[in-house]
Amino acid sequence: MIDKKQFHNAQDVSYKLEDNFNEAKGFTTGTAALSTIVPDTITSWVASAFAVHSTSGLGVAADTAKLEAFRPFFVSLNLPYSVVRGEELILQAVVFNYMDQDMNVLVTLEKSNEFKNIVLDKMGKATTVSETQTETVMVQAGKGSSVYFPIIPSALGKIDILVKAQSPVAADGVQRQLLVEAEGVPQEYNQAAMIDLTSKSTFSKTFQIELPSNLVQGTTQIQASVIGDLMGPAMADIDSLLKIPYGCGEQNMLHFAPDVFISKYLTETNQFVGEIESKAISYMEKGYQKELTYQHYDGSFSAFGNSDSSGSMWLTAFVVKSFHQARGLIFIDDELLTKAINWMIRKQNIDGSFPEPGRVLHKAMQGGSSSGVSLTAYVVIALLENKDLPNSHGITSATASAVSYLENQVTSMSEPYGLSIVTYALQLANSKKADDAFKKLDALATLEGGSKYWKQPEVAKPAGRYRNTYERQPKANNVEMSAYALLIYAERKDLAGGLPVLKWLISQRNAHGGFASTQDTVMAMQALSMFAAKIYTGSGQNMQVTVASEGSTRTLSVDKTNAIILQTLPLPSSTKQVAVSATGSGMALFQVSVSYNIDKVEQEPSFAVEVSLLKESQNSLTVKVCSRWLENSPASGMAVKEIGIPSGFEADLESISQLSTLKKTENAFRKIVVYLDEISAQSTCITFNAQRVAQVAKAQPVAVRVYDYYSPDNQITVFYQSKVLTDTTICDVCGQNCEICKKGK
Repeated sequence: MIDKKQFHNAQDVSYKLEDNFNEAKGFTTGTAALSTIVPDTITSWVASAFAVHSTSGLGVAADTAKLEAFRPFFVSLNLPYSVVRGEELILQAVVFNYMDQDMNVLVTLEKSNEFKNIVLDKMGKATTVSETQTETVMVQAGKGSSVYFPIIPSALGKIDILVKAQSPVAADGVQRQLLVEAEGVPQEYNQAAMIDLTSKSTFSKTFQIELPSNLVQGTTQIQASVIGDLMGPAMADIDSLLKIPYGCGEQNMLHFAPDVFISKYLTETNQFVGEIESKAISYMEKGYQKELTYQHYDGSFSAFGNSDSSGSMWLTAFVVKSFHQARGLIFIDDELLTKAINWMIRKQNIDGSFPEPGRVLHKAMQGGSSSGVSLTAYVVIALLENKDLPNSHGITSATASAVSYLENQVTSMSEPYGLSIVTYALQLANSKKADDAFKKLDALATLEGGSKYWKQPEVAKPAGRYRNTYERQPKANNVEMSAYALLIYAERKDLAGGLPVLKWLISQRNAHGGFASTQDTVMAMQALSMFAAKIYTGSGQNMQVTVASEGSTRTLSVDKTNAIILQTLPLPSSTKQVAVSATGSGMALFQVSVSYNIDKVEQEPSFAVEVSLLKESQNSLTVKVCSRWLENSPASGMAVKEIGIPSGFEADLESISQLSTLKKTENAFRKIVVYLDEISAQSTCITFNAQRVAQVAKAQPVAVRVYDYYSPDNQITVFYQSKVLTDTTICDVCGQNCEICKKGK
């Protein structure tokens, strides 16, 4: 029998190469040696080399070295990206024999508690068991042969699949993981509270856990966590601040800008060291390089680069603002910033305002009665933060003209969103109108239970319809304007006044440290990092946090040695209430995160969506998805369609029908993501083909979600299902390749 030590997990080649690169060191002898283990794969590796010298400059090797990695006998496992619980899957194990003789190979699928095997009983009928399965196959010299094992996954999450191949002269094994997803639509919410023991020695709060009636069985996960740094959740999960796609220029900045804010915060609090520092710098450098692909030849930026007819004033200001804040952390080309700023200044109107020549993306800022004022304030903020940039002589006069415009407009402003941005701009500019604007903004605040925030007035719905009841998601605009308010408090050095705003923003965060959409997350991260640095307790932190639920109690210690470590406690899925208490000194963040799936979404949607299958067979589909805008305004902002694909299928992006508003499409893990400039009241349809790439039967329903990217509470989720695929059996997709189908005939 083959020893388990001979089994090899699949290696991530790109990670391995990067790991090797990071091992490079300086050498003075003229020679160097780096060694590593070649990943388990038949691959040609090509190595090239270059050297940098302080006086001789750059030297590049004239030749490359080549290595052929090869194994004479091995087994591989073909798996789809994921399946849905209840679906049936055929595992295809392929045995490759590159030896000089034919051989009989015993292929074994080890039993598992995470899936059932489909076999024939003594009566010749299909049944399920949990037993090790074996098949013998003849593999000719220099060729490969396949063996098929039908299974039904029963556990959720990543399940281990172990296959062995044994012959008289050679043996191999492979272990892979298969992602098993739950039925229905994933939902999550987060309840958070700031533990503040700077002025008192005790804290207590109780969280109620509420779950819907249409819960999918076995999907509930509840977790409590505590961290001694207010920026902790974002630092611990910077890769996943939001569960949204990142396919355009503004979305790319969601990775870049928070890294900048976190890095600056850690630098100010003397914590920017080690792995956190190297990871943040790596992310910023990659984000910077990627963002350059969205720059126009004239220096401006837009959502999709030169494929857009014009640069976006708003996005250019956003990029300029973010890039300037990254100076000192990574290399930023000053000429790039200067070129973008000069483009904005050239577009400035005579009255000092800034227009939007490009596509309107963020409608809350760029649309509505105060759109010109809000956008101008946003550009002023970007210009003020770049006032020390070399060779940008026009910044001072352009800023003065724009500030004068804002001062003339602020008196007549009454809606809080625009007022929050204008007030922050005036505060940064040290305007004589800053105090009056702040008083006006402060009067519009909402006070609740020791928290303070600003909210956008509800927009009237068409007759007979009500506001979307999307599960516990914060309103993006409310988060964004409250973040501007917190920045104003920080600039005014009014820490006591800002604490209630800080508490509200913290309570709105998701489990990963993000918020609802990109702009609210970016602005909230900036505000939180700036304010948190000012109230950082450092060495004065030492507290005991006690968590009680379902009759059990756990106590966690938080002090300066583990302040940036996220400590988590999984709780039973039956938990109804979580009580937390703390004693000691300092500040910390406690949160309870709840996730689950629901079998249907109860909603008052902002879009109407219809899904139809124009063609369907066991091996191919033609899908048509039509949507239209239902709100009172003429159209949505930038819209995204996330169209699920049945398990075992893959969409053909080249087959997607073209629309004037279609900007980009991409494959993303068993779904396609379609970006549209907008969706209007007229029906907008997308048609595409999908083909079978893996052997999956009994297909489950698939979700389609359409939403406004910048106001994700304007959304709808619907399901579609192919009857042909639902009725498809194991033998329909496997045929005579599967022994169970041969024996069953």
